[in-house]
Amino acid sequence: MVVVGKQLRLDLALQTATTVTALLEQLVGEPVDAHDRLHTSVRATVPNHLDVAEGHLLLWRSALLRGRRSALPFMRAASLIVPSRLPVDVCARLEASSDPIGRILAEEGIDFIRSPLPASGRSGPSPAGTSLTAPEHLLTRTYRLDLGDVPVMVITEWFLQTLEPFLGSLRSGRRA
Repeated sequence: MVVVGKQLRLDLALQTATTVTALLEQLVGEPVDAHDRLHTSVRATVPNHLDVAEGHLLLWRSALLRGRRSALPFMRAASLIVPSRLPVDVCARLEASSDPIGRILAEEGIDFIRSPLPASGRSGPSPAGTSLTAPEHLLTRTYRLDLGDVPVMVITEWFLQTLEPFLGSLRSGRRA
């Protein structure tokens, strides 16, 4: 059973973290990498949270973030990305590397703004013909990343139950 206080501390820590990747790595004490990555090109539908026209080419990506040493799964994420609004190097790394999105953005020096989105009742952004169901999780959230005032991604994250043992160390959004 998850203690509500731990969920609240995780939620508060996520609000103050520069990237989810950095928070996870600090919390679990090891690097995390994106595994079980799926990528597919999709066309935008309207309405959407990305301010793109119907038919605009998007990248759908899902990944499972695992500890590099422990191989424990810590988070599942699904993203809908506007590649035409990102630098080519970022898009290439999204496609080819096992780096999580947060690490890529940080290493490429890309500043972003995170804006929470209301829960849609769906299990996250997913293209037709794919199925991504919400795993057993402690916390889920959906938000949009903007570069300046330009929307570039909608991300849904599920923080998995394997994080629970690490949550006791969260204090005011920081690991003790």
